[in-house]
Amino acid sequence: MNTRMRFGAVLVAGMAVTLVSLAAHALPQLPYGYQPSDRLHYCQWFSVQAAWGAEARFKGAPPNFRYVDRDQLHEWFMADSAPGDAVYLLDELGPEDRSLYEEVAMMGWKRMDAWLQESPGMQQPDWVLLPVPFYYYCRGN
Repeated sequence: MNTRMRFGAVLVAGMAVTLVSLAAHALPQLPYGYQPSDRLHYCQWFSVQAAWGAEARFKGAPPNFRYVDRDQLHEWFMADSAPGDAVYLLDELGPEDRSLYEEVAMMGWKRMDAWLQESPGMQQPDWVLLPVPFYYYCRGN
């Protein structure tokens, strides 16, 4: 490999390390009850919450939050019938948990907004698979 190619490879590797370290700080803190070593479960939680925000954005919800009880949220989630007028979260969350859940859901909302800007005619995603890109984003950070 010539000197130029080596320099280019080192530059690209350095940029990747820098971007990963910056992105790692973008992930929110662990929710209550998760151990820092429990990355698998944390990323599962993260991906579902982010996908919930992304789904709300796809359905046209503005970037604001409304809180409903667990039964209502479960019904909407299982039937894929949440209204498209807000990002809905559990009303039982305390102030600290609310900000954490809002942060993750808003990250998903913004990601979907970017996808829709890139592909305005985007077809409805498979909601069951929507957490997957967020899971890999979390695992990579």
